[in-house]
Amino acid sequence: MKLFSLTLISVTCCFLGSCLDFDFYIDVAIGNLRDAGSNATLYAKLYGTNGNSSDIRLKSPYGFDPATTYHFFATIKEFGTIEKIWISHDNTGERPAMWIKEICLRDAVTKVKWKYPCKTWLGLPKDRYTVELSRTKTN
Repeated sequence: MKLFSLTLISVTCCFLGSCLDFDFYIDVAIGNLRDAGSNATLYAKLYGTNGNSSDIRLKSPYGFDPATTYHFFATIKEFGTIEKIWISHDNTGERPAMWIKEICLRDAVTKVKWKYPCKTWLGLPKDRYTVELSRTKTN
């Protein structure tokens, strides 16, 4: 299991005047296609009913290998029910394009999951660096 720690700048949105921290795991599944892996840096941005997060940097120190799931941990401020997620990358490195199979968010306390099927390339075509994913909640 590859687990990386993240730092997230706090969002400005609070619920009923009190800011709460929530711990999340962000799982990034890279597809099993030729050249699906990458050494670019990924970024996630979560959108909720009461606001959104800042960019969350998802960096694997050794790059992203095909057919591998990477596990990141982040503490974020409460911003309501998660509605969507944006995934982007910085187009750096020798192999910046990557094929993302799925993104999964897991609340570290309640264990509630939000799955975001992706099944698309970032960086192919060359000008596609961001993808918006809709939410599917699973338990």
